[in-house]
Amino acid sequence: MQPFQRVLVLFAVIALVGFAGVLLWERNQFQARGLSGSWLKVRLASIPAALLAALVAVVPARNTSGMEGLAVFYILLLVASPLLWFGMHWAVGRLVKPPLSFADSARIAASPLVYALIVAGVAPVLQSIAWSLTRA
Repeated sequence: MQPFQRVLVLFAVIALVGFAGVLLWERNQFQARGLSGSWLKVRLASIPAALLAALVAVVPARNTSGMEGLAVFYILLLVASPLLWFGMHWAVGRLVKPPLSFADSARIAASPLVYALIVAGVAPVLQSIAWSLTRA
């Protein structure tokens, strides 16, 4: 494995450990309010919600030929997928016992998206450090 690949793997591992820390912090916030069971059910529902939100954007785009497929993909990715993502979290949050408010469900849905944006923002800043490490 090349040194730069090692740095990328290290960054990915650190990002995953950081996300586990965010999930632990989030669970503790809901546990303090007596909603840890509801939080877990909604958080686990994020897995099929992510798959379905991705399929909603990818499948119609692949079935559309030419540059229109790219337009369909972006429109569905920016409009339909977020609506489905937050809507599924809200629906599951309403079905669990005790039910979660829309704000709690939206917080659960938004936390991985916000974390991914933060990691994506930090990555370019750390790129110069990574290049320095690979030259060393």
